[in-house]
Amino acid sequence: MEVLLTVAVILTTLAIIVQAGVLVSMYLMSRRLSDKAEVLMNESRRLIGPLESITSNLKTVAEDMTETGKLARAQVLHIQSMMNETHESIRSQIADVRETVMDTVNEARTIVMRPVRQYSAIASAIAEGVRTLFSGRKPAPAAETEAEIIIVQEERPAA
Repeated sequence: MEVLLTVAVILTTLAIIVQAGVLVSMYLMSRRLSDKAEVLMNESRRLIGPLESITSNLKTVAEDMTETGKLARAQVLHIQSMMNETHESIRSQIADVRETVMDTVNEARTIVMRPVRQYSAIASAIAEGVRTLFSGRKPAPAAETEAEIIIVQEERPAA
């Protein structure tokens, strides 16, 4: 039993030594990991300042872009309303010009055609007189004579 007790003590001693080795290796590994974590923390602290600066710059740029977008939209709406007003103004001016031109053309037509109609009536009368002179008098239908008389009377100038 002594041997068994010695073996148990040796095994227990070996187990304790193995546990101590494992604990020492875990301690060394945790020490390396904490050193690496410390280096990473220092690097991240060093980068936080520029990242905060970049973040604030991006925030400022975003606010400026928002304001620029609002101003651009307002300008586009203003230009669109100006274009609509210009379009309506041009349309009304074209209608006014068209009406003036048509009135002028109608007035010119009336003024030009009045003497033409009068000369045409005189020429028709002379032609009828010449025909009557050379062929003898033929009675003209009453309806045509009245119509010609009415046309001649309507087209005389008032002045």
